[in-house]
Amino acid sequence: MSKLDPRPGSKPLYDWQDLNEYLQVHFKFPSNFVPSIDVRNYSMSKDEIITEAEKQGYKVFEVDEYNLEFK
Repeated sequence: MSKLDPRPGSKPLYDWQDLNEYLQVHFKFPSNFVPSIDVRNYSMSKDEIITEAEKQGYKVFEVDEYNLEFK
């Protein structure tokens, strides 16, 4: 257990459930919008996200060092 509470104003990192919900919404109701994320906002590593997404049939594109697009 931490001795300090999180700094006020800091937001918690997203997890697998958050990513899954985000992708499900965008792929169930397709549009011209390409779902993308900034991996710095997630508790998982970029490699973990890419590996799991590709296992589940998503095509993942690295836009730059921190951003991923899903198709």
